[in-house]
Amino acid sequence: MVNKERLLKVFFELLSIKSPSKNEKEVFNYVKSKLINLGLEVNTDDCGKKFGSNAGNIIARYTTKNPSGGDPIFLAGHIDTVNVNGDIKPVIIEGKVFNKNKDCILGGDDKVAVASIIEAMALIVENNIKTGDIYVVFTISEEIGLVGAKHLNMDDIKAKYGFSFDSDGDIGKIISSGPYQNSINASYRGKSAHAGVEPEKGINAIKAASIAISSMPLGRIDKESTSNVGKIEGGTARNIVPENTGLELEARSLKLSKLEKITDKIIKSLEKGSRETGAELDYKIIREYDGFEISENEMPVIASKIAINKLGIKSEIISSGGGSDVNIFNSKGKISINLSSGMENIHTNSEFVKVEELIKLVNLIVEICKYPIKG
Repeated sequence: MVNKERLLKVFFELLSIKSPSKNEKEVFNYVKSKLINLGLEVNTDDCGKKFGSNAGNIIARYTTKNPSGGDPIFLAGHIDTVNVNGDIKPVIIEGKVFNKNKDCILGGDDKVAVASIIEAMALIVENNIKTGDIYVVFTISEEIGLVGAKHLNMDDIKAKYGFSFDSDGDIGKIISSGPYQNSINASYRGKSAHAGVEPEKGINAIKAASIAISSMPLGRIDKESTSNVGKIEGGTARNIVPENTGLELEARSLKLSKLEKITDKIIKSLEKGSRETGAELDYKIIREYDGFEISENEMPVIASKIAINKLGIKSEIISSGGGSDVNIFNSKGKISINLSSGMENIHTNSEFVKVEELIKLVNLIVEICKYPIKG
């Protein structure tokens, strides 16, 4: 059923439109136009104004003409990408979509979902496929902390269950649980002094940070938990005792209790750096998002397993250490899951998508929409 030529045309056009977080206006207009042309009722918000984006979230509704008897569902993806450092020129090589420009990402995260949802909705409309009502949700600025989803008014989506397509790997994986994440922004304030003449009069803020980092739990803590120092910045010159140093850290876990313990250890390490050097410490803990865990008995998991099996693929239920819009959807009362969408090597210059996986994704979405979900 999939119109391969049309699917690839839309996918290539989406990829060719640069849409790094906070600069999604052009792709926003493209996607909005596609959904309107399909006859969907399309609404948008202006949430981008609140955090510096030039676009907003898209919430469209398809009112079924051939009711399956199932409840409404929503399909989701995000239209932004990570930063783009060059032109995107999609090309197919041996059945895989790459960027011909080897110095730049492809941007398939998450435009595989956007293109596939558009094609799936076109098939449903053209063939009058039996479904329930379907909401299509495309968010902005996902890559910088799920910001669009955080500002999305979920009351506008009259569906209890949702499906996002924003995980890498071949079609078949069902991500039914995701982590809690804390971000920790910390800074040390010491005292500057000439490093060669009177270093004893200074308080070295970088030393305070290094003492803290050396005693922190970092990397893979256990199978459910991780932590990381992602950025450290301080000092002005090599001959000056550094007065200021800042750190950006994070901790994640599928279990809230574990997250709290890891965060506490990080703070104790930061305090150790202050205590041993005399530098003043300031820090802030930010809950980026809450975790989720969806039972195998919940309708989104059941519907996804049946849809995947209908494609002749073996389904696999897994957890993820990465956050996605699904974390936010669940925290706002929508029972939703993430599914693999065929992306590979995301956020890198070697990123690619198999054409056959893109087609499978469209078929998967159609099968999910056909399943008469009740609950």
